[in-house]
Amino acid sequence: MTRKTPPPAGGGEAGLYEIVAALRSAGEAGEASCGLCRRTAQCVTREVRAFLAEYVNDPQTREGWRRALGFCPEHTPLLASIGDSLAIAILYADLARLTRERWEAGGVRQMRSRLPAPFRRAGSEASAPCPACAMTRASDARNAAALAQALTQERAEVWEALEQGAGLCAAHSEQVMSLCSPAIAARLLKCESDRLIALQAELEEIIRKNDYRFRGEPWGSEKDAWLRALQKLKRLHK
Repeated sequence: MTRKTPPPAGGGEAGLYEIVAALRSAGEAGEASCGLCRRTAQCVTREVRAFLAEYVNDPQTREGWRRALGFCPEHTPLLASIGDSLAIAILYADLARLTRERWEAGGVRQMRSRLPAPFRRAGSEASAPCPACAMTRASDARNAAALAQALTQERAEVWEALEQGAGLCAAHSEQVMSLCSPAIAARLLKCESDRLIALQAELEEIIRKNDYRFRGEPWGSEKDAWLRALQKLKRLHK
């Protein structure tokens, strides 16, 4: 039987190994990227590749694609980076036809009445999520559950990677805490709270050094704290 959706990437011990590797690589690279964000991005890239390579001509998959009205602006660059020109041509030729038919059915007068959002008319909004957004949500849930289970089991290599690396973003911290026992959640809370205390201090140092009285002081590690804050405190896909 033909699969109707791309298989999820990375389950079981192999998936946990890749989560640990993502946690470690964030620290080794000196980046502030959340380990689960990195792992989810890897999973979604694999699943979108599979989607483009194997499922674009599957009727059920194409029906979901049509209801989604394509990929969202955030994930469209991922398609370009993968570079599967044939798959994209198949999908977007379909989307071009559907868009044109929607325009012709609604008429120019209706579009003008809804400016500056001419595509958002009754019956024209997407009735399904962007495929990559759906993959992201599923991957987030899967990876958070795997990490929470490993932390609850007090697996030393997982805690070591989490505590010595860059850790998790705030949203993934909350997601994993909600899946852990109270004691494990408290340990994770302490770990990530300490990171936020340090980040807040660096952000406040940026503010202080932008005061005219202190602008001559040299910059230290706080120089890129504002970029790290964007990653640490970003929201997950709804």
